[in-house]
Amino acid sequence: MNIVVRTYGGHTVVRPDTTWERDGDDLYVPEFIGSLSYAPVFTAHICKAGKSVSPRFADRYIDAIGFGVLLYPDELLDGSEEGFASASCLDHSSFIVPPALECGCTAPSLELLRDGVKIFSSGALDAALLRDALCTATRTCFVRRGDILAVEIGRREALCRREAGECRISEHHCGQKASDYKIIF
Repeated sequence: MNIVVRTYGGHTVVRPDTTWERDGDDLYVPEFIGSLSYAPVFTAHICKAGKSVSPRFADRYIDAIGFGVLLYPDELLDGSEEGFASASCLDHSSFIVPPALECGCTAPSLELLRDGVKIFSSGALDAALLRDALCTATRTCFVRRGDILAVEIGRREALCRREAGECRISEHHCGQKASDYKIIF
């Protein structure tokens, strides 16, 4: 199982399954990391293996949608390709609630709070965004059943720093609380 990511800049990258924090447990940040950035994501569960998926058939590959947050350690984001690749591999840095919303959800939306203060709100999103990302990603990547497709829906922003000690992140999907976890330095 991999997490196929379409970055906010439109590139396709793949995060290994060791980055997925599916249970929403608290994250204990390794000592060499002083700050984290985040990117909110709109996600889909891939239910069928495929390569070069046509837009006409993209719906057949997605059976559930959801949301999450991808974390990036700022110390590794040095502007190089290797730095971004390293930052994308940090264990437990993909906080993605297992996609469960039926694809027919009328107004999927994400709201993120840090220590009770809203830091991101998506408004209603269209599943066409996921279908388009799937078609683009499968031009170069083979997707398997069980993979997660994650589309960044906001630019990377600062989330928290070691000096703060910890911060609490709450995710609300479609107006309902979906997960709540601490990032502890």
